[in-house]
Amino acid sequence: MSSQKLSFTGHETFHCRSFWLKKGVDFLEDKGDFSADDSVLKLGVGKNMVASIHFWLKAFGVKDEDGNVSELANRIFAPGGWDEFLEYPGSLWIWQYHLVNLGKASIYRLFFKEFRKLQRRNQFQISQLEQFLRRNTDGKVAEKTLQNDVKVFVKMYLVEERAGKGIEDDLSSMFVELNLISQVPVSTNEKTYQLRVDHQKEIPSLVFLYCILDSFPNRESISMEEIIDQAGDALVCTNEGVERHVGNLCELFPGQITFKEDAGRKEVQIDTSLDKWEILKSYYNA
Repeated sequence: MSSQKLSFTGHETFHCRSFWLKKGVDFLEDKGDFSADDSVLKLGVGKNMVASIHFWLKAFGVKDEDGNVSELANRIFAPGGWDEFLEYPGSLWIWQYHLVNLGKASIYRLFFKEFRKLQRRNQFQISQLEQFLRRNTDGKVAEKTLQNDVKVFVKMYLVEERAGKGIEDDLSSMFVELNLISQVPVSTNEKTYQLRVDHQKEIPSLVFLYCILDSFPNRESISMEEIIDQAGDALVCTNEGVERHVGNLCELFPGQITFKEDAGRKEVQIDTSLDKWEILKSYYNA
């Protein structure tokens, strides 16, 4: 993680709504310019929200380094695409995987790959996460910036009841439906949150395979540790859960995916003819 440049803020304190990625893709396909004055009118939101949508498109890799709509985003969100309105459960896991591994919004990568492994029973408090981020940024990022990132992070996964405030906006949060974070009743002065780390059986096998193929293009042999690091951590899946998913894939693709254990080293052999786009296409029955 240390070799990757850390990046915070940019979201204007708005968490990503589930329809923003589609809205952003349509805007870009219509030759929209986020810095133009008419972007507020075209997107139908305020100036700060325009900047936030632009940030999230980059954070999810929907807008690539060249400023174009990425191939994945185009296949999913273009008119008549595989899942324009994120109705397939696997789609949220795909975008969770990309948000964590892309690292454009560093808090997601830091949280799922490092911070959560330091917590007992996968429980945490806001102050613990803020302290962890301060240590990782050596005090080079403003305290307010880190606090805002943490607030937005929690809102991405959890709808919290707040006195006098509607929850409609929160219900449209990108990852609420994944049920990864909940609040637990603990007798402390500070709220305690629980991260659900389990076998994640609800992740479709083809989506899990897509994540592996995306992480390790054209690799014939991949260690289980690598798969855990790239796919398992991003998908908040236990090591046992990763092995279960791999086992399912071996049954689904006999001869093309095999699991081998030699002298304690666990490896997955994958036929390089398996194509991640074809795998996703079959998931979406496209």
